[in-house]
Amino acid sequence: MAPAAESHVLGAQNPRIAELRRLIGRRSSRSADIVLEGPRTVREAIAAGHVPTTVIVPESGDDHPLIDELPASVEIVVTRDKAFERLAPSVSPQPMLALVPRPAGELPAAFGVDDVALVLAEVSDPGNVGTLIRVADAVGAVAVVCVGGADPWGPKTVRSSAGSVLRVPVVASDSLEEATAALRSAGARVIGTDVREGEPHDGGVLDGPIAIVLGSEPHGLDRSSVEVDAWVRIDMPGNTESLNVAMAGTLLAYEARRSSSS
Repeated sequence: MAPAAESHVLGAQNPRIAELRRLIGRRSSRSADIVLEGPRTVREAIAAGHVPTTVIVPESGDDHPLIDELPASVEIVVTRDKAFERLAPSVSPQPMLALVPRPAGELPAAFGVDDVALVLAEVSDPGNVGTLIRVADAVGAVAVVCVGGADPWGPKTVRSSAGSVLRVPVVASDSLEEATAALRSAGARVIGTDVREGEPHDGGVLDGPIAIVLGSEPHGLDRSSVEVDAWVRIDMPGNTESLNVAMAGTLLAYEARRSSSS
């Protein structure tokens, strides 16, 4: 058990606070640590095996019961309320921040007959990435692979995932070709998404094991950028030309899960 938070409260000019401000402000997709916000998210991280190195709380919230549940190895930093607001990445921060070593998700060595994975190719909006990770969690996907696009461990993405990013294996890859080749080697059929061409999404093309590849918001998936085993489309008899990538991914993921259970 961690000791109760120390009575010494650090202000904005304290060297440790200045160091944390630089660390959090310069955080990128290459950073060794990720930033989690809020007691609930921190608790979910610990439950998933992601133990923080540092937990930061404002002076007004230094009596949160979670503090006494933290392992003794966790550094607890109590700050002035104004200093905490300057540290937090969001406009209206929850009263706890945590630095956690960046999780290293892994692809499954072999896909089961009904397994589904999502591949996000240059999906740039953190809200969309977080929503798709949450969908992956909901349908029991075995992995989410992010190739470029928004950092899956960025604060906005983590919030949008509602904690799912802490439970689903999330793998970052620099190459769509290498990612899909690894998924195919593990036994998955690679299914590319296209607005106009391909097999209807409810026609059996999403029978597992599959990896569904979703493209960027403005351009979709470039056919020349990926080798697929089949293309899928979502028929839209109405007047819209396309769906938001998070909405399309949700529909496809649930159809894949429905197909596997029927």
